[in-house]
Amino acid sequence: MVKRTTATQTMKTKRITYLAAALALTVAGSSCEHDEIYEPLEFSVQLAPTNTYKTGDPVVFNFGGNADYITVWNGDTGHEYKYRDRTSVAFEDIEQCTLEIEISQQYSKANIRNLNMLVGNQFQGLSGSDAEADRQIVEAIEASRQGNDYPGWETLQYEDNNANTFATYTYDITKYADNFTFGVHLFQNEEDMGQTMKTYRINPKIQVKIKGYDTQEYSGVSIGERFITYSLADIHADNPYIHNISGNGNLRIQGLGTGDNSAAVIVYQGFSAGASGMPSPVRQFGFMRPMALNTITPDTGQSIKGVTDDVKSYSYTYDKPGTYTVTFLVGNGNYQGESGIQTYEMKVTIIDPIE
Repeated sequence: MVKRTTATQTMKTKRITYLAAALALTVAGSSCEHDEIYEPLEFSVQLAPTNTYKTGDPVVFNFGGNADYITVWNGDTGHEYKYRDRTSVAFEDIEQCTLEIEISQQYSKANIRNLNMLVGNQFQGLSGSDAEADRQIVEAIEASRQGNDYPGWETLQYEDNNANTFATYTYDITKYADNFTFGVHLFQNEEDMGQTMKTYRINPKIQVKIKGYDTQEYSGVSIGERFITYSLADIHADNPYIHNISGNGNLRIQGLGTGDNSAAVIVYQGFSAGASGMPSPVRQFGFMRPMALNTITPDTGQSIKGVTDDVKSYSYTYDKPGTYTVTFLVGNGNYQGESGIQTYEMKVTIIDPIE
């Protein structure tokens, strides 16, 4: 989607007339106090008579008056004045939520699994500061595990391999939109003890399609910084929140401070069989703090005129047919501040070209 905007600008000097501007007082011992005077705001906007109002053709708005500042909301997706303070939508307006996972697996045997990825909406999250309380939560999740299943969670399906190449999987998470969370569980099955531990690299991306709005996306650090890690391994008893430490057997997540790994958002560095100092068995978790997926960025306007500009017109190109409410915010000002802001609205109907 490409939109083109243009504005015709030249430098100007605006004259403000003050009552008795030439009056000079020379009386000794006296002083003068000057109240700041704003020029009354005058503004008008008219559509250019040459407009065609078709998709792909610029719509030109001609300005009159003396406004020092002009900001425009064009009325299309992401630029509606009525939504300037909106930060969420109704869940019914969510058309689909997807979680895309890029994952690579390296070392160990191809059929050995050391990682489960979990999604759900029943988890309330870890505190990240109360180690004993968080231990009880994590231990309960681990104890509930039955093979690759965890009550209250959906385990994401993927194919085991050791190809050291990224494979991409997409999962529908729409039903979890109200309180979505994503977790990883790194473990060793009893029958796999003594085997090489796999290295995993994971890049998650969340996309939310909202009716009548641009798709919202969360990826990279914006996901990683929401994670809280917790290790139940005996070797980490003094620091169960351990993460982003160099060396084998450690979990690194971008967004959780120094020592993260640029190889992927989430990296678990495996280790060779019998490696000294490695936690045995591995019992590590990482959970994204739950979030509602109906949040959006407030709509924004575009500043097209400042106090030193002389803007006579403004043009905007719409790429979809429809009726748009265009809103202009205008005001006057000087070196001490601005006058009251006023809004002007007008509707523009755009149609597809007739072939």
